[in-house]
Amino acid sequence: MSELADLLALAEAAARQAGEELRKHRAEWSGVTADLGRELKVEADKKAEALILATLAAHGDIPVLSEEAGWDDAAIKVKEKHRKKARFWAVDPLDGSANYIQGYPHCAVSIALMDEGRPILGVVDCFLLGERFTGIVDQGAWLNGAPITVSSEADPARGILNTGVPAAMRDDAKAMKRMARRLMEWRKVRMLGSAAAALAYVAAGRAEAYSESGAMLWDVAAGCALVEAAGGVVRIEGERLEGPLDVAATNGKAPSPD
Repeated sequence: MSELADLLALAEAAARQAGEELRKHRAEWSGVTADLGRELKVEADKKAEALILATLAAHGDIPVLSEEAGWDDAAIKVKEKHRKKARFWAVDPLDGSANYIQGYPHCAVSIALMDEGRPILGVVDCFLLGERFTGIVDQGAWLNGAPITVSSEADPARGILNTGVPAAMRDDAKAMKRMARRLMEWRKVRMLGSAAAALAYVAAGRAEAYSESGAMLWDVAAGCALVEAAGGVVRIEGERLEGPLDVAATNGKAPSPD
């Protein structure tokens, strides 16, 4: 196997273990540890993160940026100005925490490998639905081992846009106007409550595009890798790896949402 195939297998193993435990312990791990208004932190976030970090650490020394813990010790040793160029894991142990505790199935474990500021492989494990999306850029993308590709629809009026509005953007008038414009331009606009799952659906041809302003890297990195691996195109813009990002992904034929 190639190095990237080995690393994808590692990420898939870490995601599988975390997803199985999240599903098994959903009742007892759904306690809210922080209620930040429109954002929730639940016990499951830290439980799943600990499992993932332990698996990744046991099989290599690649630095990690994760939602709950931030940069790990290996990453801290790399000077901040060099981190964007370094290879590192971007981990969201539970994307869609509110869905998880409310009984909605759209939540996922998301693990990506970043290289030179670009997601090059990703795993999005939608564990409640039994769907695990995997992919390596320039090599292919798969759903439960079967190949997937982006759709061929180019017309937004016949397509589906997956999107989200981060809590910090809810009071942004420009963001709300942009959302209204998208509702008119696209046949359907979906908000799944999980950026990772929404991007994986673009990779699988279930939607033509994804767009979100204010997303965090760990939310979108794996899904962006999947879209590109499945034949689509992605755009990730932001000043800092740890800061809010503007993200757009399409099948390469539909226009990128502005």
